Amino acid sequence: MLKKLCSYPGCHKVIEAGVKYCEKHRNTDREKYREYKRRRMKDEEEARRQQFYNSKAWELFRAARAAEQLGIDIYEYYTTGKIVAAENYHHIQEITEAWARRLDAANVIGVSEANHRRIHTEYERSYKAKKKMQKILYAMLERFYRDFVLDGGI
Repeated sequence: MLKKLCSYPGCHKVIEAGVKYCEKHRNTDREKYREYKRRRMKDEEEARRQQFYNSKAWELFRAARAAEQLGIDIYEYYTTGKIVAAENYHHIQEITEAWARRLDAANVIGVSEANHRRIHTEYERSYKAKKKMQKILYAMLERFYRDFVLDGGI
């Protein structure tokens, strides 16, 4: 049977090829995530936000946006012309700053994981960069609805 080294950094224990970690490190990542989640949930605003993202209302709203936006990454489509599946439905104006817009169709755009990270990187660069990116995203979303949705808008 094939063997390999444990994937935990610095561990040299030999294990079966289909296994990622040795017994000692198998639950380390899971425990780290649980502790991270426990700390995050102590913050009331973060707990409220996570509760929203786990709600039936968000699940239904997200499914409706996916259908309406044809399940594609709108940002990718208008920047490269490629059709890529949307894995995330991004709040252009984040719910931490605009809670009332959390279920506003004109504030949510379908994007791939890579573009979601790219957008958040831009948001974190500076206030000016964030506002510029938001303006671009709103324009793309509006254009998408004009180009592809029968009633011509949101």
